[in-house]
Amino acid sequence: MTVHTIYSRLLAAWLASALLFLAPAPAEAQDRQHLTYWAGTPQEIEVFKIRGREPGPTVLIIGGIQGDEPGGYLSADRYVDLELKRGNLIVVPRANFKSIVLSDRGPDGDMNRKFNIDLARDPDRNIVETLKGLMAESDLVLNLHDGSGFYRPTHESETANPHRYGQCIIADAEVFTHPASGRIIPLKDYAEDAVRRVNQDIDNPAYKFHFANHNTSATDSLHKEQRGSVTYYALTQLGIPAFGIETSKSLPSVEMKVYQHNLAVNAFLKIFEVEPEQPGLLLEPPLLSYLLVSVEGGPPLAVADGQTLQVARGQRLEVLHIAANYDRGLSVARQGSGSFNDLGRPLVIDQPAVLVARKDSATLGRFTVSLLPPEEAGLSPRLSGQAKILPPRAGWPVATPSQAAASSPPETDVSVSRPITLPIPPAMAKPEPEAAEVAAVGQVTGFILEVDGRPVELAPGAQLEVLTGSLVKMVDLKSEGPLPAKTAINLRGFVPRDKRDKNNGDDRGFTADTGRDMMDAFSLGQKGQVYPLNAEFGQKVLASASLKIVKPALAAITVELNGQSHRLKPWGRLGVPTGGPVTITAVELAGGRPLSNPRFTLGGKPFDPDLPQTLTMPNFNANLAVFNGEELAGKVTLVAK
Repeated sequence: MTVHTIYSRLLAAWLASALLFLAPAPAEAQDRQHLTYWAGTPQEIEVFKIRGREPGPTVLIIGGIQGDEPGGYLSADRYVDLELKRGNLIVVPRANFKSIVLSDRGPDGDMNRKFNIDLARDPDRNIVETLKGLMAESDLVLNLHDGSGFYRPTHESETANPHRYGQCIIADAEVFTHPASGRIIPLKDYAEDAVRRVNQDIDNPAYKFHFANHNTSATDSLHKEQRGSVTYYALTQLGIPAFGIETSKSLPSVEMKVYQHNLAVNAFLKIFEVEPEQPGLLLEPPLLSYLLVSVEGGPPLAVADGQTLQVARGQRLEVLHIAANYDRGLSVARQGSGSFNDLGRPLVIDQPAVLVARKDSATLGRFTVSLLPPEEAGLSPRLSGQAKILPPRAGWPVATPSQAAASSPPETDVSVSRPITLPIPPAMAKPEPEAAEVAAVGQVTGFILEVDGRPVELAPGAQLEVLTGSLVKMVDLKSEGPLPAKTAINLRGFVPRDKRDKNNGDDRGFTADTGRDMMDAFSLGQKGQVYPLNAEFGQKVLASASLKIVKPALAAITVELNGQSHRLKPWGRLGVPTGGPVTITAVELAGGRPLSNPRFTLGGKPFDPDLPQTLTMPNFNANLAVFNGEELAGKVTLVAK
């Protein structure tokens, strides 16, 4: 049985399950869904819905909205596989998977501050809007965090005081009356009941929980920033109780954080009469069994940690599946590319590479991709190196590379659920290519660009460095053999200003102002620096290069005054007689980079950037400023004498 056949059967089964979830449930029925929103984008988010056998309230559990707080997302993980006797759960274990992989609180800004602002161009917009929709389906919202120190109602020490967050249950008020519905929500009563239940199972007095009222709406609140949080949105906009559950980052182990999160979540489930089974606490070390890899769409190969896969130069490799002892939080990325997740994405191999598999931010394993000798380029991919294939989890069959290649993943390896990918709204969807067009794909050999009006040809796999403020126009593609008519040039992170309502992903003919048009969320690795430049046909990436945007930094400005040359470093000063001539002879940038889109001003007034340039000194101290486009590189000061 082929992989496609297995996946088709799984998808059909789970589509049927999804339809059942939307229909009225018969008595004693339990249902579960695994939904993937915004699949294949940096905003991909997995959602798990569990409906109990008996009707009851719906509790939304959110973990990982801030990626450096593992207690929250690992605790949320424990609830995904529950079965419920009464009530319903919606679980989002990793609301911000990108931030978790990077172990960063918020690579695109703190997501838990974005629920009250206009997100028209914000990179987290899709996730925030998805979470708002899930909150609207819920009766209680629990947002799981790890906080600093230990919250105490009064000051006890530097690490235990009202300004700390750890070991508390946070609400935005003691009692809240929702204006639209008139509903009175006794937040303090719910929270103190939960605190009492939790503390019964915590022996160490230092680790006891407390209730923290952030009094978020008040003018004298110490936590006005929380007006952009998940809990404040749920409470004030939807009129449902919402709490932040915070364990301390100072607890001695991740297991303790997860355990205490579980205590708090379970307390709220009991208060709201949702009856689950207690989740297990066992946190096994993450282990990689193998990566399932396909080369040029061929039969999948099982590649284990430490092995080497040899392919021909220019071939496309795709990691189809990560077999490990965990189902969630898995990613794989080409080392050094800046991408944080290439799972399921074709990678063009034009030079040796290392693929690194991760569970959240922890490395599971890695394998090398090397190039076959030119005389063997027509041969099948070759696997070398010895590696032990570990069973992904207890009860799973042990797979050898040959067995995994024959049928992967084996039907007996199917877990409780398979994801259903929800459709992207029509305005953002790319049309599927026609079969005849797919068959006619030639090889992309170059990207033809213009940088500040100068032609540039960029080879696949190459990186073009430009200064912030440069104007980059996507002109055309160069290829060997014909390309489909609908092949697009897509500079990821750039949306032409007059196409933002109907963006089809093709940037051909458009010019990106690198100083103001790029969206940091699509940057690879270093924030706001490296952006993929793809040749795409539908969902297929035919070739890829990258654009590296470097901020211009002034090294020196050389001016000539009364026949003498003066080399001024940034913020340097030089006295110049009022009304007298001063000549700007040269501008140097750090790293020896040339200005590509130069612009100069003296006292705010622009002058011709062709140097040398002789100017008249105004009767006031004037900054001599150097720009690349609209991006300031640096300035010096001419002092009127």
